[in-house]
Formats: sequence, C-alpha cells, structure tokens
Amino acid sequence: MKKKGKSIKRRIGRVGIYLGVILLLLWTFAPLLWMFYSSICEKSELLTGGPVVWPENVTFYRYREFFSSIIKVFRGGRIASTSEVFIHSIFNSFKVAAVTTGISLLIGGMAAYAFARLRFRGSNMLMILALFIQLLPTVSLVIPLYETVSRLGMIDRIVTLVVLYLGMVMAYAIWVLHGYFKSIPPDLEDAARIDGCNYFQAFLRIIVPLAKPGYVAVGTLVFLMCWDEFLYALIFMNSKETTTLTVALSQFSTTHGGIDYGMLMAGGCIATLIPLLLAIFFQKYIVLGLTAGGVKD
Repeated sequence: MKKKGKSIKRRIGRVGIYLGVILLLLWTFAPLLWMFYSSICEKSELLTGGPVVWPENVTFYRYREFFSSIIKVFRGGRIASTSEVFIHSIFNSFKVAAVTTGISLLIGGMAAYAFARLRFRGSNMLMILALFIQLLPTVSLVIPLYETVSRLGMIDRIVTLVVLYLGMVMAYAIWVLHGYFKSIPPDLEDAARIDGCNYFQAFLRIIVPLAKPGYVAVGTLVFLMCWDEFLYALIFMNSKETTTLTVALSQFSTTHGGIDYGMLMAGGCIATLIPLLLAIFFQKYIVLGLTAGGVKD
C-alpha cells in the first residue's frame, strides 16, 4: 500500500510538472504567435474579426515591403517610408550594439581580471561603486546626461549612444567576468609567469581562451541589452538616419495618423529574429558562462 501511495504521488507530481511546463510555454509563446498571426492578416480582418486558428486571407505583402526596403537602404536611397526607416533602424541598432559589446568586453574583461587577480588599495570600494552605478535608475540620469551631451554638441549622433550604453553595461560586464575569472585556478597563470609571461601576456594567452564561455555569455547579454534599449535612443536621437529599432517600432503610423498594427507586428517579428538566433546559437555558452562563476575553488 505504501509503495502504491508513493507511486501515485510521483505520478501526480509529474503531471503537475508537465502542466506547469505547458502553461509556461503558452505564456511565453502566445504573444509571439499572436504577433505572427497579426502580421499575415488582412487589415480588415485584423481590426474587425475575432481570433481564429488561421486567418481566412493570408498575406505576406508586409514582409515583401520590408524586403524591398532592405534593397533600397543597401543601395543608399533616400529614407522616406516607415518601412525604410525601420530597416535602417535595424542597421543602426546592430552597429550600436555590436560596437558597444566589443568595447565592453575589451575594457570590461581587463578590468575584471585586474579586480580578480590583483590586490590594490580601494579595489573592493571600486567594485561596490561599479555595482552602485549599475543599480541607479536610468531615468534619473537622463537630465544630467542630456545637458552634458547637448553642450558637447553630440545630440543625434550614433557614437553618443555607444558611449551612453557603455556606461550602462560596463559594470555588468565587469561583475560577471570577475566572477568567472575567480573560478579559474590561478595556478595556470603562475605557471605561465614562471615561463616568462607577465600579467598581460598570461591574461591573453591563458585566461582569455579559458574564459571563452564567459565572454560569449556576457557579450550576448550585453548585445541584447543594447538591442532592446528605448529611453536613451528616444531622447538623444532625433532624425530618421539615427533612429534605432525600438524607437522605429513605436512610430508605425498610417497617413491618417492611426497605427498600422499589421506593419507593427511584421516589424516585431523581423526584430525578434536576431535576438532569437543569438539565444539559440549561443545557448550552451550562455548557460556555461553564467553558471561557472558561481563555483569557487
């Protein structure tokens, strides 16, 4: 009887786990499915009809318009329509996110290594200060940053976003890489220094190859943070040439001032592809990089 009772409890527990997983998947993918559904519906069906399993009149003209906009933007044509602004904004967001990620990994990696291996006065205070900066609300920095950037004449420049995003993600990169470097045995660097390497050479030849999962994890998450940022991009960028993805998504409107929900949903599907592919491709490295720093020798 006891064995039967335990087996019943186990089965009930498994059923509960499966139901929880199914509910979580529905909660996660339902908005994405609805976004794709809305992007292939006719406008009349989207605004008047109720939700169905599959739209009666499937159309992909919105995606064709985006594809033609890609060709025009690549050829260097004048940016005029909303779809062209959106495609150009994807390139802007990619450039800003890629440059910010590269610089943050370069500088943040060296800073994290210094905090993890070197002992100097005020190191703990500097780490706490970096964490404090990371905890500051973004909106509280907007006014002083805008005053500074405006006086420097850097409003509406892509490089301004790179500098602002570096201040936003640098502390995060330092803290995560610091934890990962602490998990690497220092004996490897000691052996390298015995063979004639200095700290910087040991860092490049020993630590960086071993820390590849940590770099990939931090780089991917930093890229996504920059990719999804909205407030700074909205305030500091004013023209169509410097608009980023998140701002362009909020500007899908018709000639009569209404919102073109179909184009908005199609743009959302296209904008989701890059972070989705990054998450799928680097999934193993992200998990390994974020969990390795939690074990200390």
